[in-house]
Amino acid sequence: MLLDISRLRTVVVDVNRRVEPEAFADLTDEFKVVGPTDVTGTVRREKGTHVVLHSRVTSAMEVTCGRCLEPYVVPVGADVETRFVPPAEFAKVTAETAAKAGLLTAGAVAVDDDEEDVEPVAEGHVVGLAEYRDEAIDLGDVIREQLYLALPMKPLCQESCKGLCRVCGANRNRETCQCQHQWEDPRMAALAEWKSRNEKT
Repeated sequence: MLLDISRLRTVVVDVNRRVEPEAFADLTDEFKVVGPTDVTGTVRREKGTHVVLHSRVTSAMEVTCGRCLEPYVVPVGADVETRFVPPAEFAKVTAETAAKAGLLTAGAVAVDDDEEDVEPVAEGHVVGLAEYRDEAIDLGDVIREQLYLALPMKPLCQESCKGLCRVCGANRNRETCQCQHQWEDPRMAALAEWKSRNEKT
């Protein structure tokens, strides 16, 4: 998934790549990619060694519902702007970015070395900083980052998911069981046992 930038000069070059799900078979987290992943956009070189990738990442991943434990599909669609720099410059650029962050208002990002020159960032637009090596950008890293960012904090197949029966384990979205779901305070268990023994006697 490497994008060769060795011949990239000042012109803007189109990027159009499709990656099959098998390329992410090494991912062993709480999701798996279940459809082709597309990366489309443009790439250009700035300031000699800096390379800026404007791209849209679209994909689909399967996650497990936190209530009913059934798998469901989460669509992924993110507009990404990533500035790539050589490893020798990464630490310096990171420090400069952190220093400028205190001078910027929420929703704005510096576009050059002039700290007053800022432009708004569209909602849902991701701006990142990364390294490139051997005159190549690893699009796989860009995609993986967006997959992790798209993971829901509380995965639910639907807002109204009823979950599993705590007694028999039935999926309450698909079937209705006859189990009693009345909650009993465990602190009252001793009293309930005493009452049951006295009723028998």
